[in-house]
Amino acid sequence: MNYVITSTLPEQYGGRTKSLLDRTKKLVEQANLDYTIITTNYNPYYGDIYEQYYTQDKIPRSVQLINIYDYLSGRSYSGKSVDQPVEEEGLAYREIKKNTAYRFFENGEYVLYKKYDKEDGSLQFVDFMDPYNRKRACRKEFNSLGVCHRKINYKQGTTNKLEEILYDDYGNAYVNRTFDGSSENNLIRMHLFTDRGILEFKTEKDFFRYCFEQMIEDNSTIINDARLLDKPMCEMEGNNLTKIAILHNSHLASDDRNDIKSSYQYIIDHVEDVDHIVALTHEQKKDLSHLIFNNEKISIIPHSIAPPNSDTNVKKENKFVFIGRLTDVKQADHIIEAYQLAREELGDYTVEIYGDGPDKNKLTELITEYNLEENVFMKGLTDDPEGVFASAKASFLTSQYEGFGLVIMESLNNGCPVVAYDTKYGPNDLITHGKNGLLVEKNNLEALSEAMIQMKNADFKNVDVDQEFREDAFISNWSTLLKDEKKRFKIPFFN
Repeated sequence: MNYVITSTLPEQYGGRTKSLLDRTKKLVEQANLDYTIITTNYNPYYGDIYEQYYTQDKIPRSVQLINIYDYLSGRSYSGKSVDQPVEEEGLAYREIKKNTAYRFFENGEYVLYKKYDKEDGSLQFVDFMDPYNRKRACRKEFNSLGVCHRKINYKQGTTNKLEEILYDDYGNAYVNRTFDGSSENNLIRMHLFTDRGILEFKTEKDFFRYCFEQMIEDNSTIINDARLLDKPMCEMEGNNLTKIAILHNSHLASDDRNDIKSSYQYIIDHVEDVDHIVALTHEQKKDLSHLIFNNEKISIIPHSIAPPNSDTNVKKENKFVFIGRLTDVKQADHIIEAYQLAREELGDYTVEIYGDGPDKNKLTELITEYNLEENVFMKGLTDDPEGVFASAKASFLTSQYEGFGLVIMESLNNGCPVVAYDTKYGPNDLITHGKNGLLVEKNNLEALSEAMIQMKNADFKNVDVDQEFREDAFISNWSTLLKDEKKRFKIPFFN
């Protein structure tokens, strides 16, 4: 069996989860491999997310999705709903927000607060109040079936956690998570209640390791997409396990190749405990080779993309585009600054910025500051990135760093050349300067501005991604990697 381990599968996700799902779907459908995806975060609503993934064809239904807490509790996300009415015997209540929030009083004393979901009317949580400071003493949380799945006890007079008790669908506690009572809510130990007694774990990573050992059988492959899980994967015991770590992002904290991000330090220091490290670009392998003596453990398997469904030879509009998360790392403000420097030369060319994030207001204010309201437009999220790219003269990527640059590949795939900062990693693997885009010195606004002018007058022919990034190469690379491991053990590797 093949397993993918990851920290979370969110309802709205970014590049790492997108590539994880895309890789799993392709290996199941085109390489006929079996996969189970294991998540380690606590989410009592995973049933809805799983169904969304299946319905939207993010992954085939043959892929099993399971969370460690659901595994331990036996939660199935099915069954009869438990009615949770507003009324509480012996208590008077007042509606605070129509049909969603209520305060309860016992002989004049504020003792309870209830919160219901505004969409489906289900009970979300009940707060039991401390009468001496009007803060909650504990909270009980309920799932979509109206069953209490978690109780949180707080340090008196604060909202700092002391402990969380997790319950199965029958009201039986199966996990206790103990915290230090600080505002950081630091976890100090965990207890798991089993038929064999109570097991104690000093760290969450030790708990993860135990769960993996229970859930993953011998003779399996494990593909790890989250640095949080490097230590649990490396330390877990089992027979004939193949352990693969995928690096989705840059392992460097700066341009100094010796300056390693703390989240990547463990896997680099314990490379002997994994069978393969998969990097996405040639440049990252080169930098990793400086740190890892055994280069044979480093494989390059970039992301892949299928040819576009629609015609990419549409008429190009006089516009440049950016699609991405609006954060400091992406530096979309550099595009606005560069446009401002060249606004006279750019004439009727405009810029459209697609995405959302914490920098949205800052970008809007910058547009106003430069009086660019008729030139630069904040377009919000898009459900048609292919159409956006296909109609643009060029797309721009001004990130401080990337793990690969999926957006570059998507832009090129739709016939849209890319102007990108020459950062680690991805741009110089995907962009051939002067052929399908331009590489610009990182953080050089003048050079970026000049590139805008150059792109206005450029006429790139046959903009596309290299065959290295097509699905056939992707499937072949992964199949070869897994096949080699199968031979190494000389026993059946997949069920």
